Amino acid sequence: MLHINLTSVFRLSKCVVAEMRRQGGGQIINMASVFGTTAFPGAASYSAAKAGVIALTRSMAVDYAPAGVTVNAIAPGLILTDMTRARLTGDPRYRALMLEGTPLGRPGRPEDVAGAAVFLASADADFVTGHVLTVDG
Repeated sequence: MLHINLTSVFRLSKCVVAEMRRQGGGQIINMASVFGTTAFPGAASYSAAKAGVIALTRSMAVDYAPAGVTVNAIAPGLILTDMTRARLTGDPRYRALMLEGTPLGRPGRPEDVAGAAVFLASADADFVTGHVLTVDG
């Protein structure tokens, strides 16, 4: 879990930042999760990995800012995907638990996360770095 959700983020960022430095800047957008800021039953390793992504994002933002590289993260909450759709329709207790923590009372759409990424990659976010944008309804 840590290797896939944290170590890979670190290694990939190291690979791309060298090119970004050469070209005078760029944006790194990491995928965190609300699980990285809140405890959920049975999700210790996933939560630890996503908390690590948040800390890594903030550290890299400081390290890479002099090179003109912004580093931010998106922390989605409950987003309706094939994986979550099956759980939401198959387990009423899971649905109630997940929607209880969602102020809008519904899951988000993949487009909601994509919109956050488009913003962070745009010129409108040129002065945003080290931020974790929560997309959790």
